[in-house]
Amino acid sequence: MASHTNNWSFRQELFRRMPLRSFFVFCLAVAFTFAAIGVVSDLFDLEYSDGKHLFARALTTSSFAVLWVFFIHKRMPKVVWGALGAAQILWLISSARLFPPAERVLTPEALRTQIALHGFLLIVLILFSYGWFGLFFQMEGRRYFAAHTESELASRIQRQLVPPITLNTESLEIYGLSIPSGTVGGDLIDAIDVKGAVCAYVADVAGHGVGAGVLMSMVKTAMRMHFAVNPLAVNGLLEAMNNILTPMTDQSAYATFAYLLVQPDMRLNYSVAAHLPLFHFQRHNGAVVRHSVENLPLAMFPNTKFETANIDFQRGDILAIVTDGLTEVFDSHDRELGDSYIEGALTHLAALPLPAISASIFGSARKHGKATDDQTLLLVRRI
Repeated sequence: MASHTNNWSFRQELFRRMPLRSFFVFCLAVAFTFAAIGVVSDLFDLEYSDGKHLFARALTTSSFAVLWVFFIHKRMPKVVWGALGAAQILWLISSARLFPPAERVLTPEALRTQIALHGFLLIVLILFSYGWFGLFFQMEGRRYFAAHTESELASRIQRQLVPPITLNTESLEIYGLSIPSGTVGGDLIDAIDVKGAVCAYVADVAGHGVGAGVLMSMVKTAMRMHFAVNPLAVNGLLEAMNNILTPMTDQSAYATFAYLLVQPDMRLNYSVAAHLPLFHFQRHNGAVVRHSVENLPLAMFPNTKFETANIDFQRGDILAIVTDGLTEVFDSHDRELGDSYIEGALTHLAALPLPAISASIFGSARKHGKATDDQTLLLVRRI
């Protein structure tokens, strides 16, 4: 039952997203198709039919069909659909009184004439129906392939911008993975090693598709350029990023952001911009501590100030940055997975390689329920 409901909702969504011009052409095709059906129904009652009966049947059959299509397109409530069904039944009953059957006896010659007339009308209506359907499929085909091309382009951007991250230095081990929920995701992970300083970050861009991919590329480029110019800069990272991105985006395009910056002397600076907290496994006591600061997202408002903080990052400690796609996972009973399992994985699997910890976390999320958002995990361990 659920699959049928989903298919019906999917069809409604297709109609709702259809451009007005395509919808108008589709309605014309439906009208001519069902007008032909009206002519066929009249063909079975030739001895009781005349010109006005034929016209009334063709017109009402096509009109009600177009109304049904319109109601589906506008996603009318079921009570309205019931009213339309009742109206169609009442019309069928009342039309017999409005257009009483003709009392005539058809001669063989008149019968042949009527059959020929109905056949001619059927051919004309079917040809018009075929023509309008052909135009509709041509228009929607162009739109589909344009959207398909855009999706392929965005997917290519995604693969190039967000490959799995593996970075090992003398003091750090970094592993990151991002799995999009669909063809194209909106999560970005990266790790930059410049002159002994390492910056690892996760960004969650609003939206999907080419627009999100463009913003992701802007974020990654801005980060790389910032560290190319200021490799050891500790303060002002998010302010610089925000000042670069805000003039080039509108307020509907923004990104939540979380980063950690490890200096050559192992001092660790971090910040969170409307993102989930950092999970910090502390080896000396086996506990997991959450670190966060209150900030607005990036690229939303100009001249925004961002708070930063420090973390005492010891040998054997692990820091995890995740997106909400790994916490907002629901099972068949609508129960949310949450984030406590991430703490459990960090605690019980801390001695394993980072890819193994990552596989466990993604596996738990996958077993709990279907992913409805991009799932991203970045792990950093001091060695």
